Amino acid sequence: MRRLIWAGVIVIGLALAAVVYLWPRPQNHSLVLYCALDYCVDVAHAYTRASGIPVEVVRLSTGPMLARITAEGHNPHWNLAWFDGSEAAEGLAKAGLAAKGLSLPVHWNKLGQQELSPDGAYIPTGLTLAGVFVVPRSFAAGPTLTWKDLLKPELHGRFGMNNPAISGPALPVLAGLLTQGGGWPAGQGFVEALQHNGMHVYAKNNVTLTALKNGEIEIAIVQSSAAYYWQRHDPGLRVILPKPAFDLPSIMVESAALDAQQRAAAEIFMGFVLSATGNRLRVNQGSADSLYWPLIQSAQPNPLLPDIHPLTVQHLDPVYWGGLDRRLSPWFSKVMGLN
Repeated sequence: MRRLIWAGVIVIGLALAAVVYLWPRPQNHSLVLYCALDYCVDVAHAYTRASGIPVEVVRLSTGPMLARITAEGHNPHWNLAWFDGSEAAEGLAKAGLAAKGLSLPVHWNKLGQQELSPDGAYIPTGLTLAGVFVVPRSFAAGPTLTWKDLLKPELHGRFGMNNPAISGPALPVLAGLLTQGGGWPAGQGFVEALQHNGMHVYAKNNVTLTALKNGEIEIAIVQSSAAYYWQRHDPGLRVILPKPAFDLPSIMVESAALDAQQRAAAEIFMGFVLSATGNRLRVNQGSADSLYWPLIQSAQPNPLLPDIHPLTVQHLDPVYWGGLDRRLSPWFSKVMGLN
């Protein structure tokens, strides 16, 4: 039966109207989606128009969303959650709040195959880079910078990043910085050295980028989607890609409390998100979150993005770093004097 359902999912990627006829409707088929991405409301409305299946979208930024999911615990009010960061997804699965064993029979491209969850704790829906450097066009630097360049005395106090305790996408940046120093706990020394070199910490992407615009810093370390969006709207800014760049997929997780019918409905929605049509809708939506690299063979990224294949992109082990999730942010806050 499931194979027949997924055959329908793939076909309606090209013909939305067929959804109503190809997808079965469980009795309790409505969905509650917690979402931190700009295009989720548009995607949910398109899905409902095509299928007649209602999707209630609760918009939250990643940090508050994860806190809410944790607070609801084993009495969840959500069916699906959609946000950036596979590490956090693995943390939810480890806590028994998100289901494992998710698998969708879509045609993944090479990037998609690399981003699949090793234990099926999430479904990747797109790829961004955790931290790229946004600088003024007048900034004296070549086309690339390494993370260790931030330790140079001439950059003292001139760079800043997001707070992982508030900004979910900043957690992979912290994991990447620790990786640069040898992992956990060996990499603590590298992060501490960045603090000694005057690294600033701001709440989230727009605050960090505003600090750049106001001249508080000259290097803003933010998610690639936000970086390219700001560069698009401000000719005075440019994006420098670090070596290496750290991967940051957008992902969907499924509540561990769903029954079989609810799970089938949730996975059909995920199939729609990953279809060629779902990707076109997201890429063309026009927000910062639309600037991602698709993970299926039949989809193309926004032309504003560079070709990702020549870049040095480091895959961060989501299971390993997700297991450290609750230790990393408190430690970072203490080191940076944010408590």
